[in-house]
Amino acid sequence: MDVSQLPTVLRLFHPLWDTATDDDLSYADETCAQGNFRTWAKITSHLYATCSPHPDKHVDRALLTWACSRLGPHP
Repeated sequence: MDVSQLPTVLRLFHPLWDTATDDDLSYADETCAQGNFRTWAKITSHLYATCSPHPDKHVDRALLTWACSRLGPHP
């Protein structure tokens, strides 16, 4: 997935991404997901499990970094 499409596609995929900034999404894509939608689905799953019990919690760079770390090492 092209980085320019990322914010639109993710926000259509799940409402969790509505509050995330484009810069944070680009950062996570650059450092972890690398345009792979399956990786974004895994990140979404980790964040949803963390954020769903806390409706006031919003996705930010710190949460994205944490979720990416749950995926293991990256080459």
